[in-house]
Amino acid sequence: MKPTLLNFLLIVAASHATCQPSPLDSEIAGRIAGTSAKVIRIGEIDVPLSADGGFRFKTELESPRILSAKVGTMTWSIFLAPGKLVELEVEGIDVSTLKYTGDLASSNSCLKKLCTLDAGTDEFFNNNWTSLHAQDESRFIAVIDSVKMQYLGYVIAYQTEAKDVVPDFVKLIRAEINFGFNALVIDYPETRRRMTGERLTLSPAGRNYLNAVSIDDTTLMHVEAFQKYCRKWIDYNADLLVSMRDGRRHYNLRKMDVLPKVLSSVFSSSELRDFWYSEYLREHIENAGPANSGEYVEVFDRICANGVYRQKIDRLYASALDSESDHVVKCFKTAYDFKLHAHIFYPEHFVHGDRIPAIVIFHGGGFVLGNPSWAFGKARHYAHMGLIAIAAQYRLSNFRDVTPIEAIQDAKDLMIWLRQNKDTLGICADKIATSGWSVGAQLCATLAVFPDTLPHSNVHSSPNALLLTSPGTGTRGWFAELLRGTKVNPQDYSPIDHVRPGLPPTIILQGRDDTVTPLEDVKLFHDRLTENGDYCEMWTYDGVGHLFTPTYLGDSGWPQPDEKVQAEADQRSDEFLAKFGFLGQ
Repeated sequence: MKPTLLNFLLIVAASHATCQPSPLDSEIAGRIAGTSAKVIRIGEIDVPLSADGGFRFKTELESPRILSAKVGTMTWSIFLAPGKLVELEVEGIDVSTLKYTGDLASSNSCLKKLCTLDAGTDEFFNNNWTSLHAQDESRFIAVIDSVKMQYLGYVIAYQTEAKDVVPDFVKLIRAEINFGFNALVIDYPETRRRMTGERLTLSPAGRNYLNAVSIDDTTLMHVEAFQKYCRKWIDYNADLLVSMRDGRRHYNLRKMDVLPKVLSSVFSSSELRDFWYSEYLREHIENAGPANSGEYVEVFDRICANGVYRQKIDRLYASALDSESDHVVKCFKTAYDFKLHAHIFYPEHFVHGDRIPAIVIFHGGGFVLGNPSWAFGKARHYAHMGLIAIAAQYRLSNFRDVTPIEAIQDAKDLMIWLRQNKDTLGICADKIATSGWSVGAQLCATLAVFPDTLPHSNVHSSPNALLLTSPGTGTRGWFAELLRGTKVNPQDYSPIDHVRPGLPPTIILQGRDDTVTPLEDVKLFHDRLTENGDYCEMWTYDGVGHLFTPTYLGDSGWPQPDEKVQAEADQRSDEFLAKFGFLGQ
């Protein structure tokens, strides 16, 4: 994926340091003239715009930050320091008209000049991305370094010409530039492999180029480009070490096995080692679940010197375990030492020996994020409605040994396991619905279109009904990207291209302005189902995008469903289940 250089300069306000000075009130105020937008997004906060485009953003800062700003399609960056007021004005929704007054005006003017480089830099990379990675490492680094020096040149000019140079700004922006461009160097071997199939590792000269910029600086822990760079460098070194070890274990587990050694080789600072170990372990607990994390929590508690991080991880792990206390958890599969669980929620008055309908819920997350707990709320709702509700776990893609194909197989194996164990679980085997959102909905559709059946039996993996919210229906784009480098043809797994008669009844709930799973594709899937004589009802909601996020918020951030639309969609789902005999048994 081609980088957007502006992204290297957009910083989300967040601090991870454990010892900080007292925060001070800081403000950004101004006017965005001529816009129809209702909000300006600063960092992750949406700030209302008045009728004339005026706004005021207030926050407490402990140290200087560079914050992203966005109005409609216009984006830029703002430098803000504790106790300061930055004032700005934009005319005609054109960042070139951006003017600063008040505190930090010269620093923000420098930042604006840096942003003017982005259009040309982006065009250069877009036009030369493939040929650039065809170059050998030394030539590639030379080109990256020359572009980086253009940005650093603006910073040097600011230091020379500005009368009120702010040292904190210089340090932050130099870090953004150095780490943003150096990240491309780390990516060079993997990007080249995807393009050419050639496997490379960075040479000693390449590593020396990267090591010339120190990462043992705890004052940069809040800088997004620093965080992204550190993560890439840790991942790169972990991958090298994992490749030398036994491959008969899930890659993510092997990576956690080597992480302490990697962190010790990358950082001299114990604060940074502890911070990054806690970050990777937090993500592992959240994505892999407590059953696959206990051994790593024990190691972390032994070697982490920072009590704050230990407490944070222990609480997260305890919370993950506690979240499983109100339902039955069964391991339905182990894949290369990685345990996969079905989280089973029973109706309050379920009696052992009953056989009642069930619904399996698959979470979204682009095949790379998420865990069954994301579906616990829906599972409790369906259990309250009288169903056995199962929040499903499946393996997440990691660009190594797991792709969406493994996730599909996990989903199939779960459905077969449920039917094989129907008597023990109390499930009516011919009344198992599936529900999912985004790629979770794609898994549901894939189960129906490409079912497996056990030999010499009627035990199969197809659902008896599908409830799809903002579903992925094809395999272009991200799905295909996750399969890059494999021998799998993505289209062989595309539900929209293999619709046939005899598929289970389906309900689709879709935002009209969805840019992640576009309405056009979803509507085509609906049309092909009905053309083949399959039952499919589709409900489209105006003013919302992916997963019912209001259109004005866009689909680039975390989904924020409109409560009214979500409630109506949930009601439609319940009515659909009742119509096909899943409720009221």
